[in-house]
Amino acid sequence: MASKFTTSTNIIRDTDRELKYIPTPNAIRISNQISNDFKQGIRSFNIIGSYGTGKSSFLWAIEQTLKTNKSYFGLNLLSNPKIEFIKIIGEYQSLKKSFIDCLGKDNEKYTSQNIFSEIYNRYHDLGKKNPLLFIVIDEFGKFLEYASHNEPEKELYFIQQLAEFINNSDNNIVLLTTVHQNFDAYAIHLESSQRQEWTKVKGRFKEITFNEPVEQLLLLASEYIEEKQSTSKKEKAINELIGLLTVSKAFNINEDYIKSIAKKLYPLDAISAYVLTLSLQKYGQNERSLFSFLESTDHTGLYQHSVLNDSFYSIAEVYDFLIHNYFSFLNSRYNPDFSAWKSIRTSLEKVESLFDKNLPDYEKLIKTIGLLSIYAQAGSYINRDFLIKYSEKSLDIQNPETLIEELEIKKVIHYRNYNNKYILFEGTDLDIPTALYEAGSKIDDITDVVTLLNKNYSLSPVLAKRAMFETGTPRLFEYKISSQPISTKPEGDVDGFINLVFNEKNIFKDIQQISSANQEAILYCYYLKSKEIKDLLFEIEKTRKVIEENPDDKVAVTELKNIVLHQRNLLNHKILNSFFGDKASVVWVFNGKQKELKSQKEFNAFLSGICQTVYSKTPYFNNELVNKHKISTSIHTAKRNYFRALANEWDIPQLGFPIDKFPPEKTIYLSLLENNGIKLCDDNSSHLIEPHNENGFYNLWEASIEFLNSAKLSKRMVSEFVEILNNKPFKLKQGFIDFWIPTFLFIKRDEYALFNESIYTPVINEDILERIAKIPEDFEVKSFALEGVKLDIFNSYRKFLNIDLNKNGNAQTFIETIKPFLVFYRGLPEYSKQTKRLSKESIAIREAIANSKDPEQSFFEDFPAALGCSVTKIQKDRGELQHFIVQLQDSIKEVRNSFDELVNRFEIFLQDKYFDKPLAFEEYKIKFQNRYKRLHRHLLLNSQKSFVQRIDSQIEDKKAWLSSLAQSLTGKSLEKFKDEDELILYDKFAEMILSLDSLNRISKSKFDEEKEIALDVQINSYGEEVANKVIRLPKSKSKQVEKLEEKIKELLSNDKSIDLAAITAVLKDLL
Repeated sequence: MASKFTTSTNIIRDTDRELKYIPTPNAIRISNQISNDFKQGIRSFNIIGSYGTGKSSFLWAIEQTLKTNKSYFGLNLLSNPKIEFIKIIGEYQSLKKSFIDCLGKDNEKYTSQNIFSEIYNRYHDLGKKNPLLFIVIDEFGKFLEYASHNEPEKELYFIQQLAEFINNSDNNIVLLTTVHQNFDAYAIHLESSQRQEWTKVKGRFKEITFNEPVEQLLLLASEYIEEKQSTSKKEKAINELIGLLTVSKAFNINEDYIKSIAKKLYPLDAISAYVLTLSLQKYGQNERSLFSFLESTDHTGLYQHSVLNDSFYSIAEVYDFLIHNYFSFLNSRYNPDFSAWKSIRTSLEKVESLFDKNLPDYEKLIKTIGLLSIYAQAGSYINRDFLIKYSEKSLDIQNPETLIEELEIKKVIHYRNYNNKYILFEGTDLDIPTALYEAGSKIDDITDVVTLLNKNYSLSPVLAKRAMFETGTPRLFEYKISSQPISTKPEGDVDGFINLVFNEKNIFKDIQQISSANQEAILYCYYLKSKEIKDLLFEIEKTRKVIEENPDDKVAVTELKNIVLHQRNLLNHKILNSFFGDKASVVWVFNGKQKELKSQKEFNAFLSGICQTVYSKTPYFNNELVNKHKISTSIHTAKRNYFRALANEWDIPQLGFPIDKFPPEKTIYLSLLENNGIKLCDDNSSHLIEPHNENGFYNLWEASIEFLNSAKLSKRMVSEFVEILNNKPFKLKQGFIDFWIPTFLFIKRDEYALFNESIYTPVINEDILERIAKIPEDFEVKSFALEGVKLDIFNSYRKFLNIDLNKNGNAQTFIETIKPFLVFYRGLPEYSKQTKRLSKESIAIREAIANSKDPEQSFFEDFPAALGCSVTKIQKDRGELQHFIVQLQDSIKEVRNSFDELVNRFEIFLQDKYFDKPLAFEEYKIKFQNRYKRLHRHLLLNSQKSFVQRIDSQIEDKKAWLSSLAQSLTGKSLEKFKDEDELILYDKFAEMILSLDSLNRISKSKFDEEKEIALDVQINSYGEEVANKVIRLPKSKSKQVEKLEEKIKELLSNDKSIDLAAITAVLKDLL
């Protein structure tokens, strides 16, 4: 055999070692790709390949080639480069730390910029003539795994910075990394925002897949195995086994390629070589495991076989090698083929107990059938002829036919007629062929073909390819099976039906009539012969009957279910084979006319033609992320971003999206609006917004305008708009509709009134756009028709609002005119919305605005009626119009000013009651503040303290300052007052001032609050002067006061008024 192969390459350890490396076509392709991409300016590469595919060896070979030690690849990056390699092998730690270690720096505080500077210095030191620096990171996935669990943002940012630094195409610095799985797989447990960052970093690398196909592993094996002298004697058998492999269709092979390497593979035969490589890909580590097999010296390996035998290393020997080297895994539940391997083991045990002679040969057959059951592809022929020939040529069995027959009789193996394959039989007491034969007499003849077909037959929907190419809209046709032609309207994601009609009566004319009357996208397919279909359905029902009778026989049930599955696939094949060509037994009908369809291609083209006929006004909208029935979560996010930009940045070019970036929301804007000539932002203010018709959007625009025009007579629900676009001649996808309708309604927002749950919505913001898309049934629109006397009233309104009368009176100017009225009411304080201190006309106008649900009705009916007018009166007497407008103007002004009047009355109350002349706000505010400067504030009640704090407030706005006083006294700001609160305010204000003035007099007496009790007594009566005195008493006399107080209480009567009068008289004398 050849020199030893190293099963594990270390790109640092093996730099100067002599390794055996065979460049496969796959490795050559990847090296060429790196070379070509380098010349295109790409500098960062991420090679993805599963364990053992030879990635590390490939990196080693790249270095050897570039350093011209060996020429494995035709790498032509630069002419005579001066080259250096920085090599790192992955560890579960920070990539930044590994770079610091690799660059020989001890300082842990070394920054990212320091690292990049050091890398650049090394690059710069290579000189100016074709310098080339390769940074190679093998096992890069370990760094990614660490990054995903330890400060992901920080770690990922360094990787991003590194890639951005490398990706400067002015420098010849290349980053080459290898991972075992896709970049995204390392971020699976992270939060959504973190995964987005992960994806962003992934985009900085050019990803290259490295998994070696089976043929390339076979090539490696053929290059490694030394040709034996006896091979030429086996040439005939080698070629016969290649022929057997080809005929069996066990694997998807390139026959010429296998012929070119088959002699080199000996003692492996062509079939066992495939089984071996597929096994090593599945259970081992690809290339690494292959060379481990080739190097193996154990008794099951190729080496020992070659030394001891001059025969083929067959599938049976492959089985022995796998069991010897992968026993634990193959017998564990982690093995995806656990059941199949268990079945082989069980069958081998069964053979051992059943047979005494030829035991090794029986075992070889079992191992061969067992492994081919796992690896041979569907549709392969592992029949008796195959087994006999393979047994004779490779397994070295002399009487295979007899042995196969014995295994069948003993129910160790079983031949499946329906898929031409021998399988290992796990054992059942049921004689399946006999049971199926007997079941035929237990079930009725098939009469209801349609019900059984719907039960057993399913065909995937058909995509009309040309229709999708021409419009960007995917058009799906679903199969419908029936006994009579259907007239069902396609809904949702389904755009049409292929109606398979099974009826033994001649109903062709009925189909023609219904097809002619039906305008939907339905292609009728009438079956002229249904006997074969009925026979297959009968077979399926027989099998189901046997399953029903033997529910506890698990082995039999499994086998019978496989038979049903095969029969259903056969049914599918029979029905489809009846469609076209010489074997066609159907008649195609559309639009009442019979059609001849010769092939699948013609059939699909005709479906596209149906779409062109039925959905003739579908625009071209090429955005596959949006133009579908259900958009993804990420596009829902893009939709919100798009609506936000539309609502807030519509007057900025391209909705304010960055010029050099293309997030999904921008591509949606471009494909929906700009590419169709719909410009929202235009220097020409008179520019009419409407699409050009290059993409067929004008039809959609006209239908949308027509919908708005139809809302002039009465409101129309936005869901009706959706329904229009959901049906022919448009049948747009829901994703498209959800963008188009809110966008169109925003563009035309000044030409109609929008109602959300019957409430007028004057402003369409991003939330409203989102709700229109989500719940269109909650919204209605009402367009306006202005003519005759309504136009006169309208122009009078505009004059009142100082709006340019030179503009045409259209729907747009109507919205512009009415908005101030409705928005004005919403901006009123609560007081103005409910006060009755207004004229009856003003109250009537205010209520008309408050209850407005339809702007048109409010303008032309409710407002005039509130002021005692009507359109009829105005029509008869145009002088009445002038009177109405003056009244309206006065009423609006009175409502608007009502809150200011409340504030003014409060101010007048203050000035009249507490000052001898009118004062400006700042003046009386200061006077109040000075009035209570000497109060002992810490002794005040909470209500008093709050009031004084409001007086002392530095609020400079008069309304706000007065409102804060009112809030302190009544618990309500002036804005929320009701009429009855005003008098309560004045009373409470006077009471508060009186109590504070009294406390003020006490404060002025400079009493000692720790040692004295202070009281302010004031008595007023008609005809006498005010008796007033501040009484100060030492706290030490408190007990004397209490004793006297008790005596006085004993003298009091039961009449409170008499008691108060008597005590007051005594106080007066004392004062």
